[in-house]
Amino acid sequence: MKKQKTSGQKPKLSYRINDQIRVPEVRVVFPDGTMQVMRTMDARRAAEERNLDLIEVQPNAQPPVCKMENYGKLIYKMAQKEKDLKKKQKTTTLKELRFHPNTDKHDFDFKTAHLEEFLRKGNRVRATIVFLGRSIIYKDKGLELADRLTERLGTVGSRDGEPKFEGKKLFVYFEPDKKKIEQFEKRRAKSAPLPPLEPISAEPEEDDDSE
Repeated sequence: MKKQKTSGQKPKLSYRINDQIRVPEVRVVFPDGTMQVMRTMDARRAAEERNLDLIEVQPNAQPPVCKMENYGKLIYKMAQKEKDLKKKQKTTTLKELRFHPNTDKHDFDFKTAHLEEFLRKGNRVRATIVFLGRSIIYKDKGLELADRLTERLGTVGSRDGEPKFEGKKLFVYFEPDKKKIEQFEKRRAKSAPLPPLEPISAEPEEDDDSE
């Protein structure tokens, strides 16, 4: 089981302001959105008259761009944006279950029900079809199983790309589909509640390539 974390970039909270700005002239963005190229000393004076700070926001521009704004409020707004971004970000967990090309119906239904549950909870899943020994010659059976999985999991997710062979393994990835999950939950709510699933490990199993 692998975890993939999305990480937001922290906002830059360090700017040159007021007398820290040493260039001779700057392009000033006024509170009303208008812009004007001014001598830096005049821009600082104009900001002071408005009880604002002169904040350098684009130091590499020619001339550097500065905004007239309250520095404390600017830092607060950027911190709030970062906080909101973190709320929207989710930790995506990759869940994996293994099958064999000759997996019987009971085992297929049992494991697929768990993959379905993982998708409903917003996780990305990977079905790994393992070919033991000489069973690799039956690749078509593995592809058929991948198609069965795609049909079964299509109620809550979508297949991510085509099944991919790597050695004696066939990997099939599925992504959760929010709209499909919502529709699935509505249908499920109208029908009789399903019994809870027996716990199952989503950890990869040990390979057994014995013939």
